Amino acid sequence: MRKINTIENGADFAACKMGKLDAACVRYGLGRNSIQKMAKEAGATVKVGKCRLFNFTILDAYVDSISGRE
Repeated sequence: MRKINTIENGADFAACKMGKLDAACVRYGLGRNSIQKMAKEAGATVKVGKCRLFNFTILDAYVDSISGRE
């Protein structure tokens, strides 16, 4: 049986710079549509082939800017 990394099972998102939709939902506590809309507004969506990734660095800065915690 293959050992699961901590990033894959959701324990350590602070070490990730980018992730998929499910990881973004867990990290920010929002639904799929809300994350997609927020990432589009922030310009944090990166498409690699058919895979859509979300840049957590950009999303973190965007969340800080809309919450007034710059």
